[in-house]
Amino acid sequence: MSKNVQVVVVGGGYGGVTAANRLARRDGVSVTLVNRRADFVERIRLHQMVTGSDDAVAGFGEVLGGNVRLVVDAATRIDAAERRVSLAGGGTLTYDYLIYAVGSGAADPGVPGAAEFAYSVSDLEGAERLRSALAAAPATDPVTVVGAGPTGLETAAELAEGGRKVTLV
Repeated sequence: MSKNVQVVVVGGGYGGVTAANRLARRDGVSVTLVNRRADFVERIRLHQMVTGSDDAVAGFGEVLGGNVRLVVDAATRIDAAERRVSLAGGGTLTYDYLIYAVGSGAADPGVPGAAEFAYSVSDLEGAERLRSALAAAPATDPVTVVGAGPTGLETAAELAEGGRKVTLV
């Protein structure tokens, strides 16, 4: 009789969900995904959420395979020697293998005034703040998008399609 392998995936973004789904298809593997929120955030759609053309959020039931157990909580400590993850809610999870897939975030631009006056589209909360700020501003107010990578280009295009005057830097 073979042992059931316990896998804990910390982080429910693209990498964590993909890893969890693929591993859960294997016989003898139990997968638990730990994520802070109950919804999957489609980070590459946040620019669309800003303009209202997409909500950029899907329930994990839509993206996780049926064999993946979801724990909505935050990992606060990983004890590699004991193979245990402590959770903010007080619980612990044991594992044979751990996948740490917490994703990435925006870097501090180090530009004076950016923290006070700029908005980020790198996470759900930042995109929500930008959406609120745009809703409160006259549609004729110009918008400057800094960064011409995929997110900057998509954000600028979405805003321009919505009728905003956009400058891309």
